[in-house]
Amino acid sequence: MKILKIKRIENFGIFRNFEWDNELAYLQDNKTEIYNFKKINIFYGRNYSGKTSLSKIIRSLETKNISSKYENPEFEICLENNKTIKQSELDSFSYPIYVYNSDFVKENLKFIYDDSQYIESFSVTLGDENQKVLNRIQELNDKLGTDKQDAETGIYLSIKKKQKDLNKATDVCSDKQKELDKLLSDRATKSEDSIRKQPEKYGDQNYTITKLKGKDIPKVLKSTYKSLDKNQKYSYEKLILQVEKETPNKIPSFVINYQTIIKSVKEILNTQIGKSRKIEELVNNGHLNKWVEEGMHYHEKRNMCAFCSNSISTKRLEALRNHFDEESTKLKKRIIKGIEYLEKEKASMTVNIDVNAFYENFHPELNELKTELSRLLQNQIQSSDILISYLTKKQEQLFSVLEFSPPADYSEAITKKLEQIENIRQKHIELTANLNHQKKVAKDHLRLNNVYNFLKDINYIDKLAEIEKLKTAIPPLENELQSYIKEKDRILNEIKLEENKLKSEQEACNRINKILQHDFGHNALSLEAKELDDPQNKIIKFEIKRNGIKAHNLSEGECSLIAFCYFLTKIQDDLEQDKNPIIWIDDPICSLDSNHIFFIFSLIQKRICKNKKYKQLFISTHSLEFLKYLTNLDKENRNKKCSYYLIERNDRISTIRRMPLYLREFVTEFNFLFGKIYKCATVKNIDDSNYDLFYNFGNYARKFLEIYTFYKFPSPSYGTTQVLKSFWGDDLYVFMTDRVHNEYSHLYGVLERGGIIIDQPEMQKSAIAIIKKVQEDINQYNALLESIDIEIPDDSLYPKEVEV
Repeated sequence: MKILKIKRIENFGIFRNFEWDNELAYLQDNKTEIYNFKKINIFYGRNYSGKTSLSKIIRSLETKNISSKYENPEFEICLENNKTIKQSELDSFSYPIYVYNSDFVKENLKFIYDDSQYIESFSVTLGDENQKVLNRIQELNDKLGTDKQDAETGIYLSIKKKQKDLNKATDVCSDKQKELDKLLSDRATKSEDSIRKQPEKYGDQNYTITKLKGKDIPKVLKSTYKSLDKNQKYSYEKLILQVEKETPNKIPSFVINYQTIIKSVKEILNTQIGKSRKIEELVNNGHLNKWVEEGMHYHEKRNMCAFCSNSISTKRLEALRNHFDEESTKLKKRIIKGIEYLEKEKASMTVNIDVNAFYENFHPELNELKTELSRLLQNQIQSSDILISYLTKKQEQLFSVLEFSPPADYSEAITKKLEQIENIRQKHIELTANLNHQKKVAKDHLRLNNVYNFLKDINYIDKLAEIEKLKTAIPPLENELQSYIKEKDRILNEIKLEENKLKSEQEACNRINKILQHDFGHNALSLEAKELDDPQNKIIKFEIKRNGIKAHNLSEGECSLIAFCYFLTKIQDDLEQDKNPIIWIDDPICSLDSNHIFFIFSLIQKRICKNKKYKQLFISTHSLEFLKYLTNLDKENRNKKCSYYLIERNDRISTIRRMPLYLREFVTEFNFLFGKIYKCATVKNIDDSNYDLFYNFGNYARKFLEIYTFYKFPSPSYGTTQVLKSFWGDDLYVFMTDRVHNEYSHLYGVLERGGIIIDQPEMQKSAIAIIKKVQEDINQYNALLESIDIEIPDDSLYPKEVEV
């Protein structure tokens, strides 16, 4: 599994917004190519330019962890076969990879930072393997099978199949749950008619699916819950819209004692006036009696009949006066008074109930009661009419006892209806006093009723039962999968135990010591495997000794040597067993002298590169001397198997680009200095990324001219001024270059120069002058351009008269 490039880096150390394809693109045969990693990859960068940050990105693939010191780090690594790894996907990378950097040293060689600590031990394979152990390992591996993607066998295949079954069962269950959750979510918050979006009706503008599932659904699923009927729902809906009303008028009471009236009428009908002095003809004819009685009123002072003009005898007048005596008059007055009373009571038998004065939720019941009351009152009026008719008949038959059948009395029923209406009035008053609370109760009832009907509409109970049934199918699959995984882990553990029989920590020490004492000739230092006291576990650590005694106060160079030897020995088993690991070595020559720098290179060449049993090799360095050695790795095939990169830091941000030709080909300061002078001569605008070119120009130019003119004029008899004159052949350029190159590279004697801003135009003029002088030897100039990766057609300073 090769690493092709680090496609993107965000917020990782000194790298910010780094895009590989932007920085490492180049033209090849008029086609844009990307300079990706090859088998061997060499980085050069000054200290603090970002080399270690790159190594930490790659080491995260090994450790599956990123330091918490980085805030929101992001990166993306491109692998072969179009695969990528992001910072959140480290566990998916399983290819063997080893990174040597400061983190590796801190984690494994604690002794270097604290001499009271030890070095972490590791074991290596011995040379005299036991064939029986190897056979057992093979047997276990056969049972375990292979974990190659799409070609799994053995336990790995069983795990894959069972995982597939589990995933399918989980997905089906999850899909059903998501389907139900979506319905619930829509009802709770999402849809336009959701409960949350109707707080004026359901009373909760912060309603959530959690409230729906956790509170309301359990309530409506109880056997005691009853949904609202049509009238209840209407009543609650009206209530929540209701504004506070005044108290309705008091309901009048029905105070008529109707039984007393009936009794009185009965007495009147049963009253019989004495007949001894009565005119029988008038007694027997009520109409005639009435007619005569009215006529008496007109004949009180007459003795002649006004009707027939005949005289009325005294005897006849006396008989008539006796017939219409005081008893008769009293009875008649009583009858008239009774009729008038009943007519008056009839007129009062109306109750005006203003339904609109009540809250709307009471209207249905009030309207029903009002209708019933009106019917009862009408019936009562009809009963009064019957009584009046009896009294009228008695008037006509004053001297007769009349039969009486009492009409129905509705007064008690009327009183009850009025009491019911008064009860509603009292409820109205109570509701006014606690309207907000009643509204909340109404909204709660409406919301629960909505939930109840919704669950009924979506067949919630059936869906829930289906999901529960699907859930019960998952645990058995999980148990079977765990059983296979445990068996896999058991086999892997047994394989490890068997392999440990073939390995030894002491052998690892011997190999490290062999490198130290043979390759470096550091006979005084050695490592020793030491078993620590622990009653429960066997713990082995390495201890550094100098001349047989525990070493203290190691030099930085000694620490670097031991750390790198430790790393080489630790990866040796993977190299020898053809595991083809990826290896990243970050600046391994810290604090080493020239001899040891060469030995480090020799170790890499001999123990890593010689047999080429690695997938990829990455080496970074800050040393030009070490870089010079590294360019010899596989030099005959460099263009095919090696990539060279330069890590540059501009202010607080670093980037990666192709290493210039002069570094990877020549590795000389002469090429480097020419590149800086060329940039000064061609730069168009000064910004934060290039201002240092002009501040350091004096040094660049002075050193370049010293090297360049030395080869031109190597005689010690030439002084500086004479060399410059011979070089320039012009006093003006001698004066300008001597001033610019000397004054700006030394402040001694011109201290005031350090207090003013560098003037760019005179620097650029001087740089162009140097370029023009070098162009006098056009072949040399072409070679220098090539060494800094500048194509002749791209050179804005190239002499026009020279044929390209």
